[in-house]
Amino acid sequence: MDPATAARLRDRALRALSAGRPEMAPQEAAIPVLHYLDPARFARELRTLRRHPVPVAAAAELARAGDHVAVRRLGVPLLAVRGDDGVLRAFLNVCRHRGAQVVPDGPGCGARRFACPYHAWTYGSDGALRGVPQRDGFPGLDTVAAGLRPLAVAEAAGVVWVLPEPACAGHDLRAQLGPLAVELEAMGLGTHVPFAPRRLDLQCNWKLLVDGAFEAYHFKVAHRETIAPLFADNQQVIDEFGLNRRLYLVKAGLDAAAAPAAQDFRPREHGNLLYFFFPGTTLLVQGDHAQLGHWEPLAPDRSAVHEFTLLPEAPAGDKALRHWERNVALYRQTLAEDYRLAESVQAGLASGANEALRFGRFEFAAPRFHAQLEASCAAGDATAMATPSAAR
Repeated sequence: MDPATAARLRDRALRALSAGRPEMAPQEAAIPVLHYLDPARFARELRTLRRHPVPVAAAAELARAGDHVAVRRLGVPLLAVRGDDGVLRAFLNVCRHRGAQVVPDGPGCGARRFACPYHAWTYGSDGALRGVPQRDGFPGLDTVAAGLRPLAVAEAAGVVWVLPEPACAGHDLRAQLGPLAVELEAMGLGTHVPFAPRRLDLQCNWKLLVDGAFEAYHFKVAHRETIAPLFADNQQVIDEFGLNRRLYLVKAGLDAAAAPAAQDFRPREHGNLLYFFFPGTTLLVQGDHAQLGHWEPLAPDRSAVHEFTLLPEAPAGDKALRHWERNVALYRQTLAEDYRLAESVQAGLASGANEALRFGRFEFAAPRFHAQLEASCAAGDATAMATPSAAR
């Protein structure tokens, strides 16, 4: 992080601590309960989310020619692969013959071609159609047009990102990730290696997970047995970068009397940096590593969480392995407290107790996110209506 940004974070954190309250919006906000329950709204959100970056792997997992990963995100089968020419590409993992999934879910290495398990149509690591058994049965086949459908892909901040919507194949994905990705790469995340990946299924709407990540108001209560003693009560500094944002979660013990001078301030020593990439990915940067979390909507009341840790280097020996296992265990214990609460909220949404969820002035980042999501959905609806059906 550049010294000027670090100094601004320091000064804003100290002002809030001296005032005894966090930075706040002018007024409270409310989000209708139906926004978390309505199937039609959920389907609309899903269409919009497919036009925004989704993390599919750590960049280190796709470092060599033939390295690849097949995943399903937002209901879309995706394939990311490092080609023989060293170029990273992404495709819909769908055969252009009869639509079967070409590559089984999971990581792989050393692949130069991918054969569909249905009829053995074969594709190169560049997505081009390379082989069609009994080719004379398809006299009208344009082999150039019948390659795997390409998708926008980028490496940034130690992560491989994909846009699942094929209509967005020409988009500049790095531009969507914006300056925060550059900031993370300056911290060295581009060379970090993945550790302890997992998927966790939850019984809650995905937006409840976003809501919980955008405020520290709950720390002293929800996390009293885990991380609450480590952090100042209800203190965070939030900056927006388009649809993305950075949250600085201030640690306990920082005060004007003991704080380093502005030019000597190191944010990672006095707080955690939470980077949010719209619509549902976070990178939590701690002192010497980072934790990636991605919230995938599955249904109005179901979500999947995809996580992995990014380490400066792979653990060298049992001592290092135990150190990182303890670190990940504390992180996941803390998140488990958040996840239980999100499921608790979901269970009560349809009870009629509330017509809307209330957000205090210092919880302003969550309703701001909802407004941005609604605007993105409206923009996507307008684009869809303006596009001739034959071109979709």
